Amino acid sequence: MHRSFTPRHKLKRIVIRGFVTVSLSLSLFIALIYFKQHSMVYHPRPYGAGYAQALPTNGEEIFYTLPFGKQTAFYIPARNNEQLPSRLWVAFCGNGSLALDWTTILAGYPNPNDAFLLLDYPGYGKCQGYSSIASTRASTDAALNTLAKRLALSEDEMEPRLCAIGHSLGSAVAIDFARRHRVQRVVAIAPFTTLREEAARVITGPLSYLLIENYDNRAGVVEIRQRNPEAKIAIFHGTKDEVIPVRMGRELAQNFPFIDFFPIEGANHVSVLSEAHDKIIRWMNN
Repeated sequence: MHRSFTPRHKLKRIVIRGFVTVSLSLSLFIALIYFKQHSMVYHPRPYGAGYAQALPTNGEEIFYTLPFGKQTAFYIPARNNEQLPSRLWVAFCGNGSLALDWTTILAGYPNPNDAFLLLDYPGYGKCQGYSSIASTRASTDAALNTLAKRLALSEDEMEPRLCAIGHSLGSAVAIDFARRHRVQRVVAIAPFTTLREEAARVITGPLSYLLIENYDNRAGVVEIRQRNPEAKIAIFHGTKDEVIPVRMGRELAQNFPFIDFFPIEGANHVSVLSEAHDKIIRWMNN
């Protein structure tokens, strides 16, 4: 004898099936965010043929090796008759960009006493490995130590010369660098407040807690000032930034009144680099 289903039973089955489908879909979505978050944060790419002439004639490659592979950074020395630089700007590119992109921004840099160390993240450019906060710190510190030996400078002699500059994700890396070294100046271009808050804006608050790594620029600024109360910090942020809203850069500046904040009217996430160029260079040399 076949059992007949009432409309109520049929509706119950449909609801159960729908609930299972939604639950599975949500679980798969959460798993995708958790296990694929590295590719959402980092977008590594190698140098193409067009970058062959990007390094200035006085620039040089800095080679060093870490447990996760060979690394290459770029050093642009001061134009002061081979004297030691007064300041060494350690530069961190935005996500999807490369270290040598800074050469365009720094073309015609007016101060002959400043030098630049341009860094790619592990897995980017000519660097092997896998990007993470830990691997980026290791690569950055190794590049700095390699250069210090090249210049015959001790850590105590190097640190008074250190400054940091970064764009987007690179702003967080620059701030993280400055919280671990006694720097003199920091330029943060289009920074977020924390990576988790930026993630929450994109994928909602609850899902942002799946984030394994979190750059916290608020905490970083606090530690920078604790390490060197005289350190100067500037934020440049486009008012039309479609990737990291200008309110995040403004909030950092409001939380820490000693930060110089420059809203760049009409600039977006990328165009801020060109539209604020003169102001950035002027502040770096003020």
